[in-house]
Amino acid sequence: MGRIDTLERTAIVVHTLLQELHRVLADPHSPDDITLGIVLGTAMFCDEAVGPFRAQRLMQQAPHIVLKSDAHVTDAQARCFASVLRAFGAHLHTLADQSNAECVDEA
Repeated sequence: MGRIDTLERTAIVVHTLLQELHRVLADPHSPDDITLGIVLGTAMFCDEAVGPFRAQRLMQQAPHIVLKSDAHVTDAQARCFASVLRAFGAHLHTLADQSNAECVDEA
């Protein structure tokens, strides 16, 4: 498998994971906070994991990355990873419910 396939597959997984996390964390009273938190968390990850030197390399490689010209994950692509990521999301939701219950018990 080529590097571009790995980059594209990883991008699809991350996109689908972020959608699932957004769904799990959704708060109807402050939906923008969820989106901004995901952006902030992604930026922090990129700052730590990518750094300026690797970011330069990424941008040099960008013309060869399929998603650079068409940054869109199709429904079919997302379905390939959705079941695992939904299970992960359900697990996170369970952990959040348990954490909230513990906070109520302590109060």
